[in-house]
Amino acid sequence: MEQRDIASFGEISRDDINHHGEGFEKAFEKALSDLDGPKYAGQELAVHAFVTITPNPGGVHQYKVVITPTG
Repeated sequence: MEQRDIASFGEISRDDINHHGEGFEKAFEKALSDLDGPKYAGQELAVHAFVTITPNPGGVHQYKVVITPTG
């Protein structure tokens, strides 16, 4: 992914959730709650979802959502 300005982001550890959907949901909610609404009002923003995978035995360790301006 090319380097872009980050409007907001949220990260959640696997230890804080019960299933994958909840990980992305909580990370997205955190990113939205930290977003500076007035600064980005009227703009289209992109939402990017990421996971960090641990080595053997493997699995998702962290969920991250990053919100960036599209312009």
